[in-house]
Amino acid sequence: MNYSGLMLDFGGVILKTPFEMHRAVENKLNLPENSLNWYGPFEPQSDLLWRKMQADEITEQDYWKRKSLDVGQLIGGKWSLRDYMNCCYHGFSEDQIIRIEATELLAKLKRNDISVGILTNEIEYFHGKDWMDNLAILKEVKYLIDGSSCKSTPWKVTTIFCFKSLRQSIKIKLLKFKKLKCHKLYFFV
Repeated sequence: MNYSGLMLDFGGVILKTPFEMHRAVENKLNLPENSLNWYGPFEPQSDLLWRKMQADEITEQDYWKRKSLDVGQLIGGKWSLRDYMNCCYHGFSEDQIIRIEATELLAKLKRNDISVGILTNEIEYFHGKDWMDNLAILKEVKYLIDGSSCKSTPWKVTTIFCFKSLRQSIKIKLLKFKKLKCHKLYFFV
């Protein structure tokens, strides 16, 4: 079967996770190694808050806001979520924060005339538009669907979607998504 497009999630698929950035963040903040000793999905037993998020007791935004406060406290500050994300991803070269496999995949797909899109929860909310505008890999994709503007309960996206054709009219019916405060987004292709 031939495909002419691929949709990828951004965080964790293309962008390394904050968990993977722990050592770099500790170094940046002059913290002792393993000061950041919670590893979310990589080691759920190390992270009670992660388990609460997975049980839908807190939202993903709440999780990261709390972790941001925790990291800020380690250096005597009161950090916002954006402060922590800036610490994780600003001041590093793109090859330090973007998976090399993702960069190579996008280049290969482009050479084979396959369109690439990104479907993501909250890239702008977490990182800001300026950061997005300066990230080279985002300039390599044809489509970017970001849920940052959704004011309802944060929604989850599936990691990878393959479509037969992104060039033809893909109908995404949101059906008053914001008004209904839906928790899931359905694609009809």
